[in-house]
Amino acid sequence: MALHSSPIKSNDVRLPEPQPGEALVVERYSAEHVKAVILHPDDFAELQGDSELLDDLATASDLSELGVRAHQISESSEGELVDDEASVRRLLGL
Repeated sequence: MALHSSPIKSNDVRLPEPQPGEALVVERYSAEHVKAVILHPDDFAELQGDSELLDDLATASDLSELGVRAHQISESSEGELVDDEASVRRLLGL
């Protein structure tokens, strides 16, 4: 599922400024009723990139070969931790 955004002008709301890596959870009544989550813009951009990557992977025409390639990369003893979208796309040839 693609992640969509709906801009709201900052003059229309009062929000605290989240720090990078922090998610501010807006609760309604209790922690069981989350009304919204506020993210730092950099974290939101990363989340959008991850969402687009997952969408691309879900619609890939040859997912079985792509899955095999991803598994080979993840099992390689020479591999290193890769957690950014551009590196994942480069490694998988997307």
